[in-house]
Amino acid sequence: MKKLYIHILLITAALSAVNCSRNNENMFWQIDTRQQWLSATDSLSDLLIQESDDLNGVIDLMGTGALLLDKIQNTPFQKTTPFKSSGEWISAWQDAQSTVQLRSFAATVLCYGNPIDMRRNWVKFTGNPVLSGSNTLLPLNRNNITNETLLLPEPGGVPQDQSIVRGTGRWKDKWLLFFNHTPDKWPNEYYWSFAVADSLSPLKRGINPFRIDSTVFPLYGPIHGQAPNDWLHVNGVWYAPDETSDGDSHMWMSEDILNWQDLGPIQGITGHDPGIVWDGEFLYLFNETGESLTFNRMQSLTRVDKGEKILDVGDHTGDADLGYFNNRWHMFFDDGAHLHYNIGYAVTRAEDFPYGWQLQNDIYGPFNPDQGQRWDDDTDKGNRFGTGDADFAVEDYTLYLFTERPVGAAYRELPELFENTGQTVLFNIESDSNADGVADDSTGWMNLELGVHHLFLPNKITGSRFRVHFKLQSDNPETAPLIREFSLFK
Repeated sequence: MKKLYIHILLITAALSAVNCSRNNENMFWQIDTRQQWLSATDSLSDLLIQESDDLNGVIDLMGTGALLLDKIQNTPFQKTTPFKSSGEWISAWQDAQSTVQLRSFAATVLCYGNPIDMRRNWVKFTGNPVLSGSNTLLPLNRNNITNETLLLPEPGGVPQDQSIVRGTGRWKDKWLLFFNHTPDKWPNEYYWSFAVADSLSPLKRGINPFRIDSTVFPLYGPIHGQAPNDWLHVNGVWYAPDETSDGDSHMWMSEDILNWQDLGPIQGITGHDPGIVWDGEFLYLFNETGESLTFNRMQSLTRVDKGEKILDVGDHTGDADLGYFNNRWHMFFDDGAHLHYNIGYAVTRAEDFPYGWQLQNDIYGPFNPDQGQRWDDDTDKGNRFGTGDADFAVEDYTLYLFTERPVGAAYRELPELFENTGQTVLFNIESDSNADGVADDSTGWMNLELGVHHLFLPNKITGSRFRVHFKLQSDNPETAPLIREFSLFK
């Protein structure tokens, strides 16, 4: 654990150095968006210029643009796993307007696809619960809330069935924490709402970043017995399958987040408590069926064309949440008896989805990790408010986990992204002093380690035009070196 936090501190320090350097008047050239990579490209071989997709609210690791190895099969990125073993990128000549000397560079390089041990390194938000309220399930007292707890205004109730997604419209680039709540004990009339955050990172400093937008609270309701279990935005449309009190799930749709239409019951659905997911081609529902999880592929928004059991958890399960990042499909779900929930986890390769899940039971729960917090302790009568319905998101290099009831948060850094498991990045800077398109000088090939760097060039280089040449290699077909940003300084 000590090694992990030292690694994180180094990364944080390096990020601060890079951020400071971005404002440096001596910056010659910077690439950190997909458009900048594309505009600067002269030659691209067996590499991809990729920006993060937002699949099910889970933002991938490329940021606004990155350079990484291409995949072997010519299919959508999240549909296949193996990468090519090597590739090259050469930039177009960049004009300095006058003769200058380049002195340093900054770069962020990580390994995309390294396995993540989800059993380790979780840290609970010190201000848990993040979001709470009062009804017959939850007496409001200092044992159950903290100074950081965001309390629901009226109509209140305990927030549950939360889903963390990226906003659109006036909430673009914000995080939206959807939830349903009822002032009375389940399964009476429900409301739907969401809390808003600019970033999730304050959770790591013990600060609750969420706020209630009073202009949209409650967002929807009341409605009897119909409570969405998950929310999803795909191609300009929002979807929310509900878990009704009689197990007859309906699909809801909205084009603006504010106005929702009940499309009716979902025909052919198996199981209940659906989690909704989009793989770039199909909508799926992943549902609870006793001790197993079942997938339902949607033929239309209200009809299933295929469904079958895909994971036997071995205990009561449900409330599955899925997303794609780091070259794998990830799934978190309830793992344990009612009122004694833990969180389970499963992972599968891209080309195996929706099958091929590798199960890990009980990766997170009331006493895992045990940080001395009382609000989620388990007892003989059960966990007082539950540690179920896990929903997750990735921001920068941190994985965030949200659980119910009320809503709590945890996070896990991802140092695996900076572990070299057979990746090599070489780069070379060339100069052209007479604008004839022929290199007059070169730094020679340099090895760029994984990490966040701002380093001086071992061989300074002078000229009026410059270009950069990258070579990326990986000994592991399921991982790729990824250059998230690159800058040169005079």
